[in-house]
Order: sequence, then C-alpha cells, then structure tokens
Amino acid sequence: MPPEQNSAYKIVLWRLKQDAQGYPPASVEGLWAKPTATGYQVDSIPFYAYGIAPGDTICIREDGEQSWFEALLQSGGASVFRVLVKAAGDLEQVRIALEDFGCPCEVEKAVRMLAVEVPTQRSLDTLLYYLLTQREAGLLDFEEGVLRHTIPEEFR
Repeated sequence: MPPEQNSAYKIVLWRLKQDAQGYPPASVEGLWAKPTATGYQVDSIPFYAYGIAPGDTICIREDGEQSWFEALLQSGGASVFRVLVKAAGDLEQVRIALEDFGCPCEVEKAVRMLAVEVPTQRSLDTLLYYLLTQREAGLLDFEEGVLRHTIPEEFR
C-alpha cells in the first residue's frame, strides 16, 4: 500500500542548509516515515537531506500539524547517493541501470536528479564503477547523501 493511503505513515520534515548559491533549492525536505515500537522508520529516499537513509529509525518532534526530524536513533545500514544526469534523454537509462544493480531510485525530472538507495546487502563495487565511468564520460555527476557501506579497496 502506498504511504499516502496508509494513515499510519506521516511526512517528517528536515531542515536543509542552503549554500551561497542557493543549493539545495529548498529549505525543507519531507520524507515518508512509519511508526515503529521505538520511533519512526524512514520510508523515502532523500534528495537533499544528509545523514539519513530508508530503513533508519528516527525520533520526531511534533509542532502543531507538522512533524520534524529530531534525531537518528538507529541506522538501517543503507547508503544514499544523489545522481545528477546532465542530459534529460539519459535520465531513464541511468535509472534503469541503477535499479538493475539492485538500487531503488526516486526521480526528480525537473532537475534531472536521482535519489539512489544502496540496500544494506548490496556491494558498492558495480555501482561505483558505473558512476565513476559515467562521470568520466561527462554524462553525470554524483555525491553521497550518507555512506554506510565500505568503499572497495580499488576505489580508494
């Protein structure tokens, strides 16, 4: 069932720090989370918030009708990458490649960005090789939102 159809889910808001160039393009990001026995479990891949990934358990602070991120209680072990695809026509091709590596993605077509989850059980080997070769070819750029996997020796 999609989160928006399940009343147990809620949108949790993160405050974002913008740099001198105005990045990220917003001051707040909302992510879906579901209640657990110990807090709320993040169920979205963040586009802009750092240090958080799907599966993480967080505590929140209620402020009127809004729920705000307060603290990370427990890491779920996933990593998150943000991939900026330079040509609009390549966006779907890159998304398919990443999902073929076992990495779920969320797409922000307006800025040609993919938020990519690397599940705990996945290795970074193939993903990093792909991202690095595509960056060298000038097709994309990427950054880590949160890195919880060990970087393979050949990429250090």
